[in-house]
Amino acid sequence: MHFFKIVLVVIALCFVTYLGKSNAATPYDIFQFVQQSPYVFCLGNGICGNPPVLRHTFTTHGLWPSNFTDPSASILCAGTLFDRKQMNADHNLQLLLSNSWPNFNNRRTNMDFWEHEYNKHGRCSDNKFSQTQYFHEAHRLWLTYNAQYLFSQTTGIVPGHQYDYIDLESAIRRTIGGKTPLLMCKYHRRITYLQEVVICFDYNAANPVDCVRTTNCGALVSYSL
Repeated sequence: MHFFKIVLVVIALCFVTYLGKSNAATPYDIFQFVQQSPYVFCLGNGICGNPPVLRHTFTTHGLWPSNFTDPSASILCAGTLFDRKQMNADHNLQLLLSNSWPNFNNRRTNMDFWEHEYNKHGRCSDNKFSQTQYFHEAHRLWLTYNAQYLFSQTTGIVPGHQYDYIDLESAIRRTIGGKTPLLMCKYHRRITYLQEVVICFDYNAANPVDCVRTTNCGALVSYSL
């Protein structure tokens, strides 16, 4: 009888461990792939150096597992925290991310930025992607859906000009299968600047889907890089 009790306890512990692993990440519906204009991010904030060293293209802000019910809210992640040893061991990945996902805040390093974004967002999906897979997915999305490239494809929208919000949104929409993107803006000295372009993807980060958040931009938006 004592033997069978021990067996039952072992089985129960294994089951709990399995549940812990299978529920390591918080459930999510979609990914929000968020790109930012380095110029607009640094505009007026005093944390990018003087003069700031910028990439003159959209770069990655984050890849955020989110829920349709409230995509503007961060979901509380239960997945594994960022492991710097994994990133330090993959020099090729660091090189890729230094181009697609660089940090412009002088108060932190690239590694600090990646760690912050992964701990806040990325680990929510660690039942789908390992840490390394997650960052490779983000780089792949940047290569395929770089907003500057998408803007230029169908309408010739180029930096340095003002455009109607609807024209900017439509330019992205036409290049992602008619799905609705989200554009977010920054207001500086009475000018509305395009700061972020958000493209939403399905659970597997494979196919674009409609974004359902509400923009904060006005009707006329300045596009600057």
